[in-house]
Amino acid sequence: MKTVEMPKWVAVCLALSAIASLCFTALAITTYTLVKPYTLTITATECPLTVETIDFNYDPELNQYTYCTMEIFNSGATPITATVYVYLKNASQSIIAQGSSTNLTFNPGVSPSTVVLTWTQNNIVANVAGGYVVIQP
Repeated sequence: MKTVEMPKWVAVCLALSAIASLCFTALAITTYTLVKPYTLTITATECPLTVETIDFNYDPELNQYTYCTMEIFNSGATPITATVYVYLKNASQSIIAQGSSTNLTFNPGVSPSTVVLTWTQNNIVANVAGGYVVIQP
């Protein structure tokens, strides 16, 4: 059987091709990107704002509370800016009146706050079964 000698340039090309394939494979295996997850630590602290008193202004012509006034106590050492929300609900726990006062500053001690109430259609004081106040710093 007769053997044919491979030209040197073909042998060099094959060798370079094999080396390039190995380098590419090695790079593909060793090159990666880590994506670091974002972590947010959430802590809860007691709000230093509390409602000391609340009074509702009754309008007999509308048979509704038009606004409420509150005394809000800030037990902290510094002023706090907050929004006060008032919600009144009926027996089905649906909100029938609500209001808010935004960007109020409460200095340490007692501060007054007034919230105007907006009622849903056809609801009156007799429909009120409860409610709540939210103070959001």
